[in-house]
Amino acid sequence: MADTAGSLITAFDYVWERFTGRLDGLTDEEYFWEPVPGCWSLRQHADGSWQLDGREGAAAGPAPVTTIAWRTCHLAGQNLGGFAEMRFGSAGPAEAGFPSRTAALPAFLSEQYSRWRDGMTGLSAAGWEAPLGPSWGPYAESNTVDLALHVLDELIHHGAEVGLLRDLYLHRSEAFS
Repeated sequence: MADTAGSLITAFDYVWERFTGRLDGLTDEEYFWEPVPGCWSLRQHADGSWQLDGREGAAAGPAPVTTIAWRTCHLAGQNLGGFAEMRFGSAGPAEAGFPSRTAALPAFLSEQYSRWRDGMTGLSAAGWEAPLGPSWGPYAESNTVDLALHVLDELIHHGAEVGLLRDLYLHRSEAFS
């Protein structure tokens, strides 16, 4: 299991660096850019908190297009931070401080990734192989390798979507010329 765990952590580090490198130079305008009507995003609510659209459940019909803000907060807060809290018991609710500006994004991303990575590096071989348990519902019999592969898939595909959104934003005026 040590080889599998080491390989997974190495893969996470590589994909994480690629993802965060793709965010260099991100502006607030781009972070919240809605390329089509009806996008899901990160929005400030009446109580002053910033929350992701879609918390009430999936939209009817095709999945909505989401902003870079939504994708990065979903990926880091709900996936990395949320699963770290559920699996490793890492402190702090991941969704408590979604960054409303890009200046706060690097610290948020770093904190959430560290929570996930620290949890993985702290596991014994038995911890990687043990079933997740009843609190994981239909995934109770899955183990942490299965969970890590799921989270890695989330990181890869949401990272690619963020990269595409950045490319589309950069070339948006060309599309209407």
